[in-house]
Amino acid sequence: MKLSDIIKKYQCHLYTPEIYHDKEITYAFCADLMSDALMVLNSVKDDRVLSECLLITGLTTNQSIRTAEMLDVDIVLLVRGKIPSLKVIDLAKELGIMLMSTEYTMFNTSGMMYADGIKGIIYNQQW
Repeated sequence: MKLSDIIKKYQCHLYTPEIYHDKEITYAFCADLMSDALMVLNSVKDDRVLSECLLITGLTTNQSIRTAEMLDVDIVLLVRGKIPSLKVIDLAKELGIMLMSTEYTMFNTSGMMYADGIKGIIYNQQW
């Protein structure tokens, strides 16, 4: 699914529009505990998976941006209408990570994306 379609369908607000780039999103992963995100996403052996992935979280701190940076994931989607601080937005800009949000819950966002053909990332799955 194209990122532009995700933005439109999930009524996303872009906090870093200056680094927006449309691309294909094939995978997604949800976590509020960034240690969980690191554990699962670090098990991915194929870099193409991470380049076509977005991280869905309700965590609006620098930690979510730093985790995305460590994993080479360049899109973070905040759920439940969460609004990041200017400090978090500035860090995302500095690191080239697209930060956006939706009013949908994490559960509904994940379910709708799955129904749209976006695959989840499974821990230790051999890619």
